[in-house]
Amino acid sequence: MVDASPVLMPTSAKQLLRDDDSLLRQVFFNVLRHHHPNTANKVDVIYALSQAWCKSKDDADFELLEKYLYNLKPEECILVASSFSHMLNLHNLTEEVANTQTERAGRMGELTLPTRSTNMSLIKLTSNSNVKPETVYETLCNQTVALVFTAHPTQAFRQSLLKKYARVRGYLDEMHNKRMSPYEKIELLEAIRAQVQAAWRTDEIRRQKPTPQDEMRHGLSYFQQTIMDMVPIFYRRVDTALANIGQPRMPLTHRLFEFGSWMGGDRDGNPNVTAGTTRDVVVLARLEAVNAYFHAVETLMFDLSMWRCSPELKALARRLAARAAAADPGRVAEERKKRNYADFWTPIAANEPFRVVLSHMRDRLWQTREVLHQCLINPQLSVKQALQDTDSYLDVQVRPASGLRRFACT
Repeated sequence: MVDASPVLMPTSAKQLLRDDDSLLRQVFFNVLRHHHPNTANKVDVIYALSQAWCKSKDDADFELLEKYLYNLKPEECILVASSFSHMLNLHNLTEEVANTQTERAGRMGELTLPTRSTNMSLIKLTSNSNVKPETVYETLCNQTVALVFTAHPTQAFRQSLLKKYARVRGYLDEMHNKRMSPYEKIELLEAIRAQVQAAWRTDEIRRQKPTPQDEMRHGLSYFQQTIMDMVPIFYRRVDTALANIGQPRMPLTHRLFEFGSWMGGDRDGNPNVTAGTTRDVVVLARLEAVNAYFHAVETLMFDLSMWRCSPELKALARRLAARAAAADPGRVAEERKKRNYADFWTPIAANEPFRVVLSHMRDRLWQTREVLHQCLINPQLSVKQALQDTDSYLDVQVRPASGLRRFACT
């Protein structure tokens, strides 16, 4: 849904862009001068010659720049190219932060954005386009967006660099949106310098050709760093937007998004993609889902200390608590300590029903993870049979998900 009105970056965001760009460039040049003073001088000259030509557009200025670059030695060319690559990457971070500020200004109503927010889109549909709120709700409940990850790595950056740049971006955003004391600002600038220096000292190029399993791990990193955290936030925003037009929340059984992947399954003549490869990447994807749910369950065990619950949950908690009471508490606690559980080692009493059920889910998720590890090590094992034999979760996507989403989205 796009408006015809143009987006204008607010003056404050433009100033932040210039300030952040100057800050990161200064930090990088300090790092470069410390490690490669001669290269830093050459980069400084090239930067000045480039600026001169950009301002004048004179052929003579361009020839000066061309001549200076031509006289560089091969090893100097590599360092200079790497320096400008890092500077461009850092500049991209400042643009992302400025765009974040612009988007925030749009949500605050300070300017009009070309892409409307979810809430504004639903309001305009019902008020300007005369679409009934019930129709909007039914349409959302009957659609699912399937997002499929490509089988071929299109991300040139290594994960090591992406994570460092993401931290720098987070620090810049924190610097603009959080009130800090002078000492906190100094510490934040030191953290930025540390990440910039670490990025500069990190090899930009993958020295080994990635296997299909490596591609899958790289693809799963987006689930770890973005999707698992952002999708619940988007669900909450959809629920809020629906409430603003007088509609109930989305059904817990409905998924607005589904995720798929071609990684490890593209049979287009790649000799490295075999049945064993596909099996490995499927097991890796299951492991990633289990790990995500395991951490979410442990977090919920700290949060859900309530004793009030539905009769169905109370009955389930009593059955699970009675089963757990038959075991030796000391032995159970020792076993859970060995599993590196965060807390709640001893069996939980039935007067905390949520924790009883979550404790049971945690044990099953741990068992599921162990079985999947064994299936990854031993290609001869049947994944389905191994999971069934150990009372593990067969369908990690659905069964724990409905309960977790209920609490993640309320």
